[in-house]
Amino acid sequence: MRFLLTTVCCLLLHCCFAQQTQYLRREFSFTSENDAFLLQIKDAYYTNGFFLNYRIADTSGLRKKIRSFEVGQKIFTPVSKKAETANEIDRPYCGYLFVRYSQLNSYKNDALFQWGSSLGVVGNASLGEALQNSYHKLLGFKRFEGWKYQVRNAIGIDFNASFTQTLFNVQDMVKLVPLAEATLGTHFTNARAGAILCIGSYENNKSSVLFNTRVSSGYAAPKRKMELFAYAYPSVLLQVYNASLQGGLFSKGNGAVLAQPEKWVIEQRWGICFAKNRFSSRLEFTHQSRETASQLRTQSYGSLQVGVRMF
Repeated sequence: MRFLLTTVCCLLLHCCFAQQTQYLRREFSFTSENDAFLLQIKDAYYTNGFFLNYRIADTSGLRKKIRSFEVGQKIFTPVSKKAETANEIDRPYCGYLFVRYSQLNSYKNDALFQWGSSLGVVGNASLGEALQNSYHKLLGFKRFEGWKYQVRNAIGIDFNASFTQTLFNVQDMVKLVPLAEATLGTHFTNARAGAILCIGSYENNKSSVLFNTRVSSGYAAPKRKMELFAYAYPSVLLQVYNASLQGGLFSKGNGAVLAQPEKWVIEQRWGICFAKNRFSSRLEFTHQSRETASQLRTQSYGSLQVGVRMF
């Protein structure tokens, strides 16, 4: 009888311990970006984007490693729905559909390095025109009339890398995180530099909703049950090539209205992040200077991200 009781107690302790040491290794997230989130009576430039992402924390090694798989689409249009001729189009029509793989590694001193690659297509094959016309018809909005001038079909591959490390952290309430990233490929070639200022209750970079790193296999698990903080992220982008403006690098086709990119683009993002237990969310506002000199004005849009983690 004593043996039976001992065995049962050991099994119960093992089960409890196993439950305590289970980590939320996987995360599904959805991100939607749209200028309609700002409640403005306009629909222009970077007008819509959606992204589905699956992340998983690697169980091998002592350093935190997160693998990410993403599928997404972006839609770009000129400022006016009525623009039907080439002279009226101040920003090229373009859809961009892609799949991306990336890997993030954590290092000492709160540093992160991420690299990845994406395979995508611009043009009619991206389904940008079809999607926009469908939801505009569903919501009773006017359709854009100049899609026949959109960037022509072109498939391409891009490689990207980024590095970030906390510069200073004041009592885990205020921190500044410089960030540098670069992309090289047949659709996009550019470099960006900026810094993120966070104020509130946040985790280290390797465990924070700020960088979508709250998933964990045991190493660098989040210490806080909840994150809630605001951030500002000013950055400058150096554009070398942009297929959403210039068309495919090797296949531009005929009949599209194209444009040359501005060399420098200034961008400012403000946002709020929240994470607790399995749930994460981010609300962000972005303002961006003109991507091409032909644009009649700058652009702004909102972004909403929601993520759920699991074992």
